[in-house]
Amino acid sequence: MSRSDAFPEIREIADAVCINQVTAEQLRKLESLLSGNFDAQHFYYDYISIHMHLNSAAERNMEFVYRRMTETTAVTEEFVIRPKKQNEPKSDEAINSQTTFKTADVISNINDTTPPSGNASDKPQNSSPEGKKTFYIKYKKRVLIILLSLLVTLFGWLSLNKAPESFFAKVIQGHVVIVEQGKVERNRLSLGQYKTSQDTTIQFENGDTLYLSNQSIFKLFNDQEIQLKTGKLKIKPQSENNIIVYGPNFNLFSKGDALSVDLTRSQPVVVSGKNTILLPARWRPTHYWSFDGKSNIALDSAGDLHGRPFQGAKRVAGLIGNGAFSFDNSESALVRIDSGGGTVVGTGTFSVIDGVTIEALIRPNYSGASGEIDQIFRKGWHDNVEIDSKELRMLLNFQNEQTGITLRPEGNFKESLSFGLYIVGQGYHELKLPLDGQDGRPNLADLTKGEIHHIVATYNVATGLKAIYIDGIKQAFYQYPPGSKVLSGGIGRAAIGNTPASFRRDKEAFSGEIDEVAFYNFSMPELVLKEHFKQVQKGNNYFGFQPDPNPLPHQLKMTLPPNRSTTLDVMTGLPSQVDF
Repeated sequence: MSRSDAFPEIREIADAVCINQVTAEQLRKLESLLSGNFDAQHFYYDYISIHMHLNSAAERNMEFVYRRMTETTAVTEEFVIRPKKQNEPKSDEAINSQTTFKTADVISNINDTTPPSGNASDKPQNSSPEGKKTFYIKYKKRVLIILLSLLVTLFGWLSLNKAPESFFAKVIQGHVVIVEQGKVERNRLSLGQYKTSQDTTIQFENGDTLYLSNQSIFKLFNDQEIQLKTGKLKIKPQSENNIIVYGPNFNLFSKGDALSVDLTRSQPVVVSGKNTILLPARWRPTHYWSFDGKSNIALDSAGDLHGRPFQGAKRVAGLIGNGAFSFDNSESALVRIDSGGGTVVGTGTFSVIDGVTIEALIRPNYSGASGEIDQIFRKGWHDNVEIDSKELRMLLNFQNEQTGITLRPEGNFKESLSFGLYIVGQGYHELKLPLDGQDGRPNLADLTKGEIHHIVATYNVATGLKAIYIDGIKQAFYQYPPGSKVLSGGIGRAAIGNTPASFRRDKEAFSGEIDEVAFYNFSMPELVLKEHFKQVQKGNNYFGFQPDPNPLPHQLKMTLPPNRSTTLDVMTGLPSQVDF
């Protein structure tokens, strides 16, 4: 599939934009399609940019002609580049006398004169007195509109000849230099990427004003879209335009109000307006088993690893939504999950690079007996229990283990929540949250009163912080050297409510109910975990949606606190701190 075929709706609306025939309904649809989808945004901008270059070239007496010809058994598409002849009709004969590229699945070099395989009619023909060549490639059933390779080639060729002349901003104060594309004529700016060489003020034709700090790098798409790569940006609105600011791992919508973004700190800082909307780049779990629905399958609403419940796991009313599983503490009490495509350690969807978050709602009946283990979630690196015992595993469970060389921090424990990971350079360690009722921690009785509890375990590779949360509150943590990586993944299966290794299932089964299990390949910020718990208390899922078994959307809109300074997590773009 070509890049163009991946975004047919966006391409259709972009065509309407280019010929000034776009409707308000199409623009609303375009905003929905682009919001939070970085690949779609880049396609749209490239498409519009190429259109501007083509228009520019057309003004230089160049023509670009597209033809689609349908025959009985084949469809041929032509993209023609030719000099414009004044007062000459654009007949098919005239078109065929020019250099023509016919699109196909692969064109590695449009200047390659080697004939393609096929009939003689498919070979290049000399069809003009000047000896210009025409390339024909036919193919059946489906065709690609215009391949990315051809567009990039045209884009590069045109860029060398003339920059776009659509000016829509002016420099009121300061100075900018062109980084990529772009054009500066006196104090006017066109589409392109620029860098400020001093504090600079830029104003759109509608009166909206941008204040950019010295050494800021930014890209102008139009008077409603700007990408900030480095530096600081402040927007002072004059119109009611909803200006979109694209950051390194987030999008912001001004909703016609003031907005500022600071990328000069270790983490981005946003000062919001009255209704600022944030779209973080990373928020979606890798896997999410909401247990809603009525089938015998535990559907994965974020991936494709659907769980298989065994006999000891029964469907019950949801802790939120309409479904959960009750585990009877027996050998068959588990929902078994596949390996996630792992082949060796470090592969598969359970292999993580930036960190990990394991999240679940539980109503436990853990006995706390000596040696008793109740698994909430466990992923082994191999299905053979003897091999799996080599510590390359990931787990979140209840335990009663007093001492052990793998415990971090070290100490004497009884009933506890345990979060186990293999940390490179450290080995396999389990973080312990003692259920002793001391220093603000709950005791086991607090958790087994029949109430629903939100349990989360996180590890952040960049910071080295490992933590366990209960109901949005950090209750235990351990600090590793920043940058300490995790070893996980592999061919072993995962399981909810028990161990995936059959040899141990009678010893590690969960007793109670589990719902809304989510697995992320990054560490969720504490502020967001608190918000997840608040959403659960409202009867929503973690992300603020009504619970259902349908796939999660690919974008999440978050309304920032009005007129506040919000720090964004540098890895995900999620809020990590709000200054009230």
